[in-house]
Amino acid sequence: MQAVSTFFPTQATSLEAALEQYAHVRTTLLQELTTQKYAAPPEGRWSVEDILWHLHLVERGSGSAIRRMLEGERGEKITDADLKTLWDKMYAFILNRNDIKLAAPANVSPQENTPSREECITALQQSRDKVLSHLQGVSTDDLLRVYFPHPVLGAMPGLYWVMFIAMHEARHLEQLRELIAK
Repeated sequence: MQAVSTFFPTQATSLEAALEQYAHVRTTLLQELTTQKYAAPPEGRWSVEDILWHLHLVERGSGSAIRRMLEGERGEKITDADLKTLWDKMYAFILNRNDIKLAAPANVSPQENTPSREECITALQQSRDKVLSHLQGVSTDDLLRVYFPHPVLGAMPGLYWVMFIAMHEARHLEQLRELIAK
């Protein structure tokens, strides 16, 4: 299995590169869901369905943020130096969290009645389709001139919201791999 950190070998600086990484992570996730057997989670941990539903909720919320950004005014383009600093911060926060466990906000946490695995996969496809529809006809430059705050990372340009979804999904792919039945 490919280590999730290798999904992001370099900083994404274009929408095309971001979408390529975005698609690669999802393809890998779906392939592993169909080829692996998963054990029940340890007490207090999320199940496969909980993780998938969480990913859907985060992608749906991020897609709404992207839509709101693109409906607003364009600001100053983020500098290359600031983009690199934010990339490093985002990479460390999302992918290098071996010892850090943060509770997901309530609005993106699975609830008691998490849908079935099939329903979660359908919801993931719907949230992905919605994000991609928001990005139709949008340029990299557009996405580097619109910002929306992330609760931990601060103001992020639209391009990095696309990358956030991919990196977040990769982070939880690792969590799914921990549930593979031995």
